[in-house]
Amino acid sequence: MGFFDSPSELRRFLSERGLALKKRFGQNFLIDPNVRRRILAELDLHPGERVWEIGPGLGAMTESILHSLVQLRCFEIDHGFVRVLQERYGGREGFSIVPGDAVKTWKAFRSEMPEKIFGNLPYASGATLIGDFLEHRFLPGKWVFMVQKEVGRRMDAPPGSSAYSSFSVLCQTFTRIQILFDVPPEAFYPRPRVVSTLLRMVAREEPLPVENGKLFVGVLKAAFAQRRKTLQNTLGPFLDSLHLDAGEVFDRAGIDPARRGETLSSEEFLRITTAIQQLQE
Repeated sequence: MGFFDSPSELRRFLSERGLALKKRFGQNFLIDPNVRRRILAELDLHPGERVWEIGPGLGAMTESILHSLVQLRCFEIDHGFVRVLQERYGGREGFSIVPGDAVKTWKAFRSEMPEKIFGNLPYASGATLIGDFLEHRFLPGKWVFMVQKEVGRRMDAPPGSSAYSSFSVLCQTFTRIQILFDVPPEAFYPRPRVVSTLLRMVAREEPLPVENGKLFVGVLKAAFAQRRKTLQNTLGPFLDSLHLDAGEVFDRAGIDPARRGETLSSEEFLRITTAIQQLQE
């Protein structure tokens, strides 16, 4: 059994280094080597590719990734873990690490678009990070993420389902999502209280034409702010704030204002956004 596969060895190492798991960071080490191998196979890495790893922890995946001779940039929030990673891999060609919360640090490197991005995302902030990437149209070719099962189902939910949300629309507008497999709590140390899901996101070769991303996100958030209300009641005040006539917007978009936001597809939300832009010109 390897170091990364043994809870007792991990506990011993953390104790010797004076490190402690921080609940606020949602730290759960992936100790199942079979799951790690499946993630590596899914990434399908090639020498020279630019790859980002979010939340490497102590480097269970990092070691294997570097064997693929990629250019690896890691984002790690725990400064104790950053020191360990620097000691282990700081001298390896192609390795770099960014300390701090990835939600706050990634934009400094947005001009260096990776081909692939992956990570075992914290349950509390995983959706926030993915949403931030999408809202800024940061679209690596392939994303492989471990997320809470409920988050994965929201991302892939169809219109009209209870899990469908503004986050679903945002994910489906810019990427194609495939749920790969569920991962049980016993694959981690410490064991989380929920089931995890590994999913793949591939940037759309021809993304839906969002000209004004900020406006599009504003439309989504307004439409889903009160799920049980109609578009007339949810988007109406939003359109008033833009000094637009709601009826004219819905007519131009060809959308019935008596519908609820949870029934609209990505394309229909884009039609509303386009109608707003046209009327603002």
